[in-house]
Amino acid sequence: MSRGRDIQVGAAIGLGMTARAAADGGADFLLALNAGRLRVMGAPSLAAMLPIRDSNRFTDAFARREILDRVAIPVFFGAAACDPRLDLTALLREVQAAGYHGVTNFPTAIHHDGAFRAALEEAGLGFGREVELLRAAQALGLATLGYAKTRAEVEALASAGVTAICLNFGWNAGGSQGVPGGVRLDDAAERARRIFAALRRSHPGMRCFVEGGPIVDPAHMLEVCDASRADGYIGGSTLDRLPLEMAVMQTTSAFKTAALLRDDPEREAAIPGLVGRSQVARQVAARIARLVATDLPILIEGEPGTGRTTTARAIHRASRRSGALTFLDAREEIAGRLFGEGRGGLLSLPQNSIVIEQADALPPSLLARLTEWIERGSFDRFARPGERPPRARLLLTRPPGGEALARALSAQRLILPPLRERMEDLPLIARAMLRALGRASLEPGALRLLMAQPWPGNLRALHEALLRATTEARDGRISAGLLEGILGPSNPAPAPEMLDERAWILDALRRHRFRRGETAAFLGIGRKTLYNRMRRLGLET
Repeated sequence: MSRGRDIQVGAAIGLGMTARAAADGGADFLLALNAGRLRVMGAPSLAAMLPIRDSNRFTDAFARREILDRVAIPVFFGAAACDPRLDLTALLREVQAAGYHGVTNFPTAIHHDGAFRAALEEAGLGFGREVELLRAAQALGLATLGYAKTRAEVEALASAGVTAICLNFGWNAGGSQGVPGGVRLDDAAERARRIFAALRRSHPGMRCFVEGGPIVDPAHMLEVCDASRADGYIGGSTLDRLPLEMAVMQTTSAFKTAALLRDDPEREAAIPGLVGRSQVARQVAARIARLVATDLPILIEGEPGTGRTTTARAIHRASRRSGALTFLDAREEIAGRLFGEGRGGLLSLPQNSIVIEQADALPPSLLARLTEWIERGSFDRFARPGERPPRARLLLTRPPGGEALARALSAQRLILPPLRERMEDLPLIARAMLRALGRASLEPGALRLLMAQPWPGNLRALHEALLRATTEARDGRISAGLLEGILGPSNPAPAPEMLDERAWILDALRRHRFRRGETAAFLGIGRKTLYNRMRRLGLET
C-alpha cells in the first residue's frame, strides 16, 4: 500500500450509539456483529462463539432497531451459518429486504482449530458452509466481506467471489477482557504481506483488510497496513470496548480522587510536591488520578529534583498494590532481574511495581525486550477493582524529551513541571516541607527571598535549603537573613520605584491567585497596607 493512499476503516459494533459515533468519526462501513452486542453487555468478544443465543435473530434485532436507517454508511450483517436447520437463501433474502448493504461470515469457524474444527468441517457446519453463505449472498447482489485466518481460507473466499477479505489475527489482547495471543506485530505484518501478495496475483481487484490480535492502536494498524499494502482495517474491541473502558475508568477515577485537587492550603499533599493551587499543579494531579486507574506503563519525565522518584512511589501507593516497589537503574545490568534467567523475573510478579530510573539510558537490546513484553499483551490496560493485577506495573523515569521512548513502550507520559513554572505554589510547598521537618515557620522576608530564587535544582534544592534553615533557626522562625546566608543574596521582588506601582501589586496578586494575605507577605507589607493601596489603585475585587 502506498503511504499516500487512504486507509479504509470498518467498525464492528453492537450498539446504536457506538455506530453513530463511528460514522461521525469517519468510518467507511459498519459490521453489525453478535460479538459487538455481547461486548457492550459486559461479555468478552469470545462469547460470540458460544451457543447462548440465536445469533442471527439476536444481531438482526439490535441492528434494525438501533443502526439501520440511522447511519448513512454501509452496514454489513454478521451472519451465522452453522445451524444445520438454517435455510441460507431465506436468511439472505431477509437481510436484503431489511436494507443491509452486505453480509459477512461472523461468528466464524476460523476461530476454532484442532479436532473440533475438523469435526465441524466434516459435518458440513464449519468454514465451508460460511463460504457457501457468502457465495449465495454474492449471487443475490449483496456485498460480501469474508473473514479468514489462513491462506487456504483466503483462497476459498476469493474463489467464491467475495467483495473483500479480512485477514484476522485472533481476538484482541488489550483491555480487561482481552484474550492474550501469541502473534507478534511484526509477524502479523509479514503474514499479511505474503497472503495479500499471493491473493492479488490471482485476484488483482480484491480489497484486503486486517483485524485483531496485536493491532490495538492506530500506530499498530499503520505498521501492518504499510507492510502488507492492506486497503484498510476493521476494528471491534479497539473501537468500542477499549476506548469505553479507558474513558469510563479514567473519568470514574478522576471523580474518586477529586480530593487531590481540593483547594485546602493546610492539608498535606496527597502526592508530595504537588500541593498547590496553580493550574499546572492541578493538571498534573488530575492526570495522575486518571493514570492510577490503569495498568499502562507510565513514563515520568522531569528535570532533576522535580520529584520523579517520589511520584513513582505515590503512584504505587495510590494503585493500592500490595506487592513490593522495586527501583532499578537503566545504566546497570537489569535484564536478568526483569525477565529472570530460568525463572520468573520481577515483571511477572503480580501486585508489584517496577521503577526503571534513568530510562533514557536503556540499551537497545533491553528496550526491544520490553517492547516485545508489552506487545505480547503481558500487561493489562486497566486495573480491576477487587482483583489482583495479573503482573507488575512498569514505571520509568527520565529527563524531559521522552517522546520516542514513550512510543516504543506504548507508555503514557507524565511530565512534571519545574518549580520555576509554578512559583505561586512555593509558599504552600515550603509550608508542607517545614511541617514535615519540625514546624518551623517562615518570616515574610524569608518567603520573599525564596520566591526570588530561580531554583534550578527544583524541589530537591528547596528541601535542602529549608532543612539547613530549620537546623539553624532559633525559636523556630526562619528569617531572611538566615536564608540569605544559606542561599546567598538575591534580587527581591521589584519595588514600586523600579516599575509602575499598580503593575507591581497586580503582578504579585496574580502570582498568588489574588489571595491577599499571601500577596502581602510576599510583598513584605501589611495586609491593611495592601488593601489601602489596592483601593487607591482601583484593584479591589
